Amino acid sequence: MQIEEKLEVFRNFTIEVARKESEQQIAEYEASCHQEVETYRQQKLAEMEHKIRNEEQRIRRQMNSKLSREMLHQKRILDECKRTWREKLFTEVRALLEEYQRTESYWEYLAAKIKMSLEVAGEEEAIIYINPSDEDKKAELEKRTKAALTVSKIDFGGGIRAVIRSRNILIDESFVTKLEQEETYL
Repeated sequence: MQIEEKLEVFRNFTIEVARKESEQQIAEYEASCHQEVETYRQQKLAEMEHKIRNEEQRIRRQMNSKLSREMLHQKRILDECKRTWREKLFTEVRALLEEYQRTESYWEYLAAKIKMSLEVAGEEEAIIYINPSDEDKKAELEKRTKAALTVSKIDFGGGIRAVIRSRNILIDESFVTKLEQEETYL
């Protein structure tokens, strides 16, 4: 074989070895790049998921805060409406009670409550109080019930109060007490 042929074989062999090494290096480099890209993608995906979770929690906190403020605002409005309604209701009730106190039914109511107090007292002494506004009814009520009545120094809005001292009993059939009980209930 001549030198030129030997050179040609050597050249072809060298080129082939260089090509194989080059292909192997390129394949290793591509594999390394694919691995780095996959690692980078996984890292960025984890960061995005973390950011999404944080943003989701922040939005939930904001929503809960807004919801709490709105619920508090609605509760205040509701409480104000209830208070206004209660005031109107009891203003009307007081007006109706004043109107009722000018009727014959009120006289009968007083007489019935006085008689009930006397029944509770039995043989015991009972002091029966009527409201100062009912002082004009005292004589007629004493006739109807045959009971000694005392005009109270304290205005209790109508009705009666009776005290049976020997048994420590207070019978409170006053309108003020009944209204206070109802206001507490509402």
